[in-house]
Amino acid sequence: MKRIGGIVIIALVAASLAAAEPLSTLSAKDPRSMALGGSFISLGTGYEALAGNPAAFARDRGELSIADLSAWTYIKPTEENIAKLAELSGSEEEVAATLNDFITDNGFGGGLALGIGYTGRGLGIGTYLVADSAIAGTTLMGAQMRSAAAFNAVLGLAAPIRLGALKLSLGGDVRPFFRADSDGPWAFSEIFGALMGEGAEPVSVLEGQKVVSGFGLAMDFGARLELGKSLSIGLALRDLAPSYLLTAGTLSDLLDALSAGTIPEPDSTDSERRAELTPFLTAGIALTPRLIPYVLEPALYVELQDPIAVIKDNASFWTMLHAGAELKLLSLISLRAGLNRGWPSAGVGLDLLFVHISASVFTEELGRRPGDAPRSGASLGVAIRF
Repeated sequence: MKRIGGIVIIALVAASLAAAEPLSTLSAKDPRSMALGGSFISLGTGYEALAGNPAAFARDRGELSIADLSAWTYIKPTEENIAKLAELSGSEEEVAATLNDFITDNGFGGGLALGIGYTGRGLGIGTYLVADSAIAGTTLMGAQMRSAAAFNAVLGLAAPIRLGALKLSLGGDVRPFFRADSDGPWAFSEIFGALMGEGAEPVSVLEGQKVVSGFGLAMDFGARLELGKSLSIGLALRDLAPSYLLTAGTLSDLLDALSAGTIPEPDSTDSERRAELTPFLTAGIALTPRLIPYVLEPALYVELQDPIAVIKDNASFWTMLHAGAELKLLSLISLRAGLNRGWPSAGVGLDLLFVHISASVFTEELGRRPGDAPRSGASLGVAIRF
């Protein structure tokens, strides 16, 4: 058995050493996590554990999420910007001026996430889709657009270990995925021109954009130590995966192939083109005292995300710090606030039996230090859970 395990590890390492394009992490901007400063990778429970810490699968209570939908937009959530967005019509010059303000001031775009799953009693199983597009540049006509989407299937196990008054949970999962990314940045001027009725139809312009896609297999591992009923420490190591083969083509090629239940065949020049996920480590601590159960339940979360990369890149300590506080009232309303890599966030949640609704506003730092490249946005989500 040990020999088989060693062979598997050697094979994974050998595959990962092949020349491959590194891919950035693609994660959902769900409203609860973003309101809490993005602090829910190592500390998430329930459905959140499918994209977070698999050790949470060991919870005594099972949770079934039959639908979890989040959508977000990258725009500063000011009254003026919301009014501009609602009235994004008129002449080409007016629309161009509005989009130019959005793109140059903050970047523009958005995404969505949709999933289903069951977690608890030692098992985690589910699927989720994440898609995200962002436009950035110093001018509208010089702006570039990048898009990515990934479908993940998760199957994981976890087990608790009692250590006196302590409870240590260990878990892991395997996660086959299919991911598609824009093959280099897309020129947004071409897309904008088509939307304004210049030249080709918008759909044909989008379908002609270049993309790369492929199937991969990742593994995630986690540990969670519970000290009593209100203090827990989480550790998660995600995206351990060998490199995988990429197929290059147009968006139209990809959509046609997927509709037929296949993927496009790679060109001979791309037969050895590969991509790889970048593994990352996350550690956090959660304090969740139930001061008055079902009436007044505060919580505090602090998480350090990818500290190895921060140290390697000589980035600011703030770029790995994510923290959030939550106050749940009457098991109905949740008030949330956080600090996301040096930037504030806030949100609210409403629990109506098995329906959960959340909203948040946030700013995230894309640079190495707070202030280098901030991007603001808003997120809205609804989930049905039992």
